[in-house]
Amino acid sequence: MYKVYCDFDATVTENDVWNVLFTQFGQPSAFTIWEEFNQGRLTAADCIRFACNTVHGADPKIAESLFRSQALRSGFTDFHKFCVDNKIELHIVSDGFSAYIRPILEENNLDIPFHANNIEVTSHGTLSVDFQNARESCEACGSCKCAKLLETSSDDDTIVYVGDGYSDVCPVKMADVVFARDTLLRFCSKNGIPHHPFADFFEVRDILSNYLMDRPKYKREQARRQRKALYMLE
Repeated sequence: MYKVYCDFDATVTENDVWNVLFTQFGQPSAFTIWEEFNQGRLTAADCIRFACNTVHGADPKIAESLFRSQALRSGFTDFHKFCVDNKIELHIVSDGFSAYIRPILEENNLDIPFHANNIEVTSHGTLSVDFQNARESCEACGSCKCAKLLETSSDDDTIVYVGDGYSDVCPVKMADVVFARDTLLRFCSKNGIPHHPFADFFEVRDILSNYLMDRPKYKREQARRQRKALYMLE
């Protein structure tokens, strides 16, 4: 069975909604703190918590309206229908926030399970932070995408991953079929990970249609080994 795992910010959406949130309600240090992550001095969860602490005076209704106005990447609703029609499980795996993923999906009438940091805008104008999907040995994300992939798939499944950024570099190593853009595209090219560049989800749909017809049980041996290694580690 094919299963699709899809990043959210700047993948499902056109914009990086994380950036939109902190540009509107946070402080510049919410962005510069990530240099500490790049230098290995802080974990991703540390940086997310710091960034969230820069938010004050965010009106929950204004924030939700801002989130609901965010555009989806072209073709995503059609891709969702394609997955439903072909009985393909579609999961959103994100290091973003429930505060904006939930209303954006609701605004577009999309019933898709999502795995993300449980971070919400409070009535006091701050952000509540709960890393409910953290994995102790993972420092690259607040919400571990690899753990969700292992939790919801089996050895018989063909894993498809769609993403664009730094939080996707671990799960693509475990994926049989990869669709990549932006930072992730460069990472896959540099590290020899087979992938399909994409600009919109019409491309993802069309290429995946060919896989379903021509390679119904496609597997990538290196991806299988990566999944097994992480499973044994945990």
